[in-house]
Amino acid sequence: MTTITQARAAVRSRIEAAGLTVSLRWQNEDGGPLPGQPSAFVYTEFNTEKGNIAGYGGGRGGNLYRNRANVESWVFVPKGEGLTQAESIAETIAALFRSYRDSYISCFDATVYPGGDGAALTPPGMHSDVGNYFWAAVEVSLHFDQVG
Repeated sequence: MTTITQARAAVRSRIEAAGLTVSLRWQNEDGGPLPGQPSAFVYTEFNTEKGNIAGYGGGRGGNLYRNRANVESWVFVPKGEGLTQAESIAETIAALFRSYRDSYISCFDATVYPGGDGAALTPPGMHSDVGNYFWAAVEVSLHFDQVG
């Protein structure tokens, strides 16, 4: 049986082990302010959907539940490096999860989405350093199973 914490840890471990040369930032963690000199970084979130029964195994306490989840990573690179560099880093992350399975998670698709100018992500009327970046995104679909 896999808990949500184990599934999230499996995703994080896989990304951290990839040897990316950019800073990694994670949901619900304070990564500190962005550096004064823009440098590439990746921000990742792990989001779950409602679980569904996937198999009956003897009644209450013995049924298999499939929990679907999405991993969303936003890759930011300084404007001088351009969208192609952001997409290249995003593709490296996507490749880690395409058709990947371990004892905790089963991954299926991993899609890279071209982004654009980070300034477009700034809410109107608010100053943000994200305007110094270009971005691309990765979305990974996966599931983990629980018995209960």
